[in-house]
Amino acid sequence: MISKAPARICLFGDHQDYLGLPVIACAIDKYLTVSGNPNQTDLLNFDLIDLNRIRSININSDLSQIEKGDHILFVLKTLKNHGVIISKGYDIKIKSEIFINAGISSSSALIVALINFFLKIYIPEKVSAKYISELAYESEVLQQGGSGGKMDQYSISNGNTIFLETGVNNSFKKIKSPFKNFIIANSGVKKHTDEILSKLKIKTVDAIKNIYNYYPTLKLCEIKESQVNNFRKLIDQKSFQYFKAAIINHSITLDALSELEKDNPDLIKLGKLMIKHHNVLKNKLCITVPKIDRMIDSVKKNGAYGYKIIGSGGGGSILILAENKFQQKIISDLKKMGVNEIVKSNESPGILDL
Repeated sequence: MISKAPARICLFGDHQDYLGLPVIACAIDKYLTVSGNPNQTDLLNFDLIDLNRIRSININSDLSQIEKGDHILFVLKTLKNHGVIISKGYDIKIKSEIFINAGISSSSALIVALINFFLKIYIPEKVSAKYISELAYESEVLQQGGSGGKMDQYSISNGNTIFLETGVNNSFKKIKSPFKNFIIANSGVKKHTDEILSKLKIKTVDAIKNIYNYYPTLKLCEIKESQVNNFRKLIDQKSFQYFKAAIINHSITLDALSELEKDNPDLIKLGKLMIKHHNVLKNKLCITVPKIDRMIDSVKKNGAYGYKIIGSGGGGSILILAENKFQQKIISDLKKMGVNEIVKSNESPGILDL
């Protein structure tokens, strides 16, 4: 059995999914692969090739106490909770071409690929990508008390480019993407994803709650960008900064959706919206770091029409949109800065079974 799950990039809506606001995300053709064969024992033997690590887990292990971040055990626990019993051992190899801890969801890809691997073995009927999304979200966020939202698991499982409603409705629709040849550049600056998400989530949610104290029936998703300054005097300046970021980013996401749904989307307009989104993430949520800022300055100088930091921030990667004639110069100058992990990628259809 071989199961492959793609990386994902957020085009519009970073730091929105944990607020119940929509995002536009895209699965890309860089994959984590889980492959395995039964071994006639009670052991799941994992060969974590990229980490140069071997791990064995008994299929009868107690899963009641698991350390946060142990994604493999949480996958097994989630599957067990849904009636999927791992009844025989496997020798399993895990190998990835996804940058690790770099904002393109290597952890979520691992979880999705593992869930799909075991479901294919133990569930005879075909399961939907949405069901895999739900199990992955339960395993990574609900079971582990994570601070993230639903974007990673849903975009990876369902593939292509999606507009995802992350609130109560939790619905999504696929969008035809006009983008070709994304450039992803990893700064190499390691980040602390859950810590960053938790802090920003707490600050933003507190700011929104304080606004709701004055307007109990107000809905965040209904506030227009043009109205945001009406709330300035209700909360302190720092809190207002987080509140304003949420409103502006929501407006950007909706404007991007409107453009993407046209027969001939304007790439330059989409690029400008992406840059606006990046500037909110940089100047209001303050999630960039000096190396990321230098990378952005470089790609801007070399003709990129769109760019942004990807993921939680505090390090990680940037996404670059550029015409073919500018791409080599962009990549060359980033390498001169010491950016060693740079890839071109395109949209992925999602989970692959081989």
